[in-house]
Amino acid sequence: MANRLLYLLRHGEAAEDDSLTERGREQARRTADRLAGVSFAAVHHSTTTRATETVKALAEALQGVPHYPSDLLRECVPSIPDHRFLTPAQVEFFTGLSPQVLADEGPGQAAAALARYAGTAEEDRRELVVTHGNLIRHFVAAALGAPSHAWLNLADYNCGLSVILYRPARPSVVVVYNDVGHLPPELRGTEFPAELRM
Repeated sequence: MANRLLYLLRHGEAAEDDSLTERGREQARRTADRLAGVSFAAVHHSTTTRATETVKALAEALQGVPHYPSDLLRECVPSIPDHRFLTPAQVEFFTGLSPQVLADEGPGQAAAALARYAGTAEEDRRELVVTHGNLIRHFVAAALGAPSHAWLNLADYNCGLSVILYRPARPSVVVVYNDVGHLPPELRGTEFPAELRM
């Protein structure tokens, strides 16, 4: 077995129709500049419009790297925590979820995504996964060995970059989480209220 360096990228800012906004396209373009020169073995991405358009914006920087769309990487709710671990606002959020989501659809998908994309590889490799906030937070929480509800206690920005190192016979390492150093302040955290932006 060998090392896997997994880059997790949240898609750019999206409009209500799921396509990238102009700010989202600019976030993706600046991320492409950041990732230019990184030798990825593959790019995996959600099949949603916002993720697919983010990958298209990265394409020039990632010429020759094969792209693989996957429904496993679509947005989901990775776990349904016991209410004793939740704030009142989180209880309200989970109460509003559909019975289908609450019937283990999201947790099953998240577990399958983790099984498919996390962990060591047959040979040293770097891979890029373009996906959604909940799933990225789930990957990071799992890499830290945190409880399954810990994904709720993390925040990430559009085109924030996280990197996890998976090594044989050693614990996984979160190398970086939600790095937005490649984005100017006006493009950071645009999906959050001003007081929650860094």
